[in-house]
Amino acid sequence: MAVVERAHATKLHESWNVPGAYLLLDRPDALGRWGVYVGMAAPGTLAHRLRDHLRARDHWYRAVLIRRDNEHPFHTSQAGWLEGHLYDLLAKAPHVRLHNGKRPQDLTLSAHDQIGMRTCVPPIIDLLHFLSHTLNPKIAAPPQAMAAEESGSPAVLAVPRTAPATVRTTEASSPRRPRYRSSITVRDLIEAGLLTPGTSLVPKPSHLREQAVVNLDGTLQFRGTPREKPSDPASELAGSQQNGWEFWRVDTRQGLVSLSDLRSELERRQAASRAATPSRTE
Repeated sequence: MAVVERAHATKLHESWNVPGAYLLLDRPDALGRWGVYVGMAAPGTLAHRLRDHLRARDHWYRAVLIRRDNEHPFHTSQAGWLEGHLYDLLAKAPHVRLHNGKRPQDLTLSAHDQIGMRTCVPPIIDLLHFLSHTLNPKIAAPPQAMAAEESGSPAVLAVPRTAPATVRTTEASSPRRPRYRSSITVRDLIEAGLLTPGTSLVPKPSHLREQAVVNLDGTLQFRGTPREKPSDPASELAGSQQNGWEFWRVDTRQGLVSLSDLRSELERRQAASRAATPSRTE
């Protein structure tokens, strides 16, 4: 599979002119809804088809191309079946809008061949989720921030594993100080106007590049799924236990501030409000 930015569609190597299927993706909106066009390419045309769509379709910003290696390429019936099967899967997702005028008419494929072709589908869905084009209808909030557009040739990507990394913790030999716990949640920050839904959060370690996005309900969108606690995606990204309130940072006019800083500001406001309110006596 290849993920190709629209701006780099003309740079796709001629070796991609093979039979295959493709998805033309719209950017997800603030509620996680997105549009897609599903297509197939006959022998010798996959790269050419993508270039044709630069002129014919202006809605897409990124494409996913699916092919087999050159030694055993798809034949036309297999590419057609994959096009129709992907269309059916996407048509069932209530927050996905298909740009196809009608269902593609996949060519005849034997039941035996269909069994083998079905193994191609899960990696494609995994890749879509990784790109924040999820088929999960429970997500109704801003998706994960899109990666910065590549400056060079389109990358051919292996399907990523999205399972959380195993986190190991060890007990310290010395007594631990009581850990600070606050009742303030990310949703409280949103309601107080200190955090806006759709805001991208960046990791504190500069070598980590993936971001999380603040959802309307106070969860964090990360790798295509909402996470209840800031520490969960932080620990997954870092590969070790993390305090998400210190890990995630927001870019403001004053520079990068942590979620913990915003929480402290809300606590300060709440304390000032309580101090300004006259106490009632019986």
